[in-house]
Amino acid sequence: MLNYLVFGIALIIFVIVITITGKAISRGIEAKQNQKNSTDENMQNLNEEDYENRKSLSSANITNQLHELNRLKEQGVLTNEEFERAKRKILS
Repeated sequence: MLNYLVFGIALIIFVIVITITGKAISRGIEAKQNQKNSTDENMQNLNEEDYENRKSLSSANITNQLHELNRLKEQGVLTNEEFERAKRKILS
């Protein structure tokens, strides 16, 4: 009789341990998925920000190049034909 009581208590403890372990594993998997989704969203946001930064830097660079060309034309270093050719090259 005592053996059945000990066996029953051990079985109950075993079921409790398995249940707690299952919940912990489930929470870990869920946390990992949430972290992966968050990381993917952050990467996408960074890529969009990087694109916008490059776009604005590119626009600033084009503007600076056009100003430089205009300055060279006004100084007489470039002819109108050279200026127009260089401008088309920059804008294309």
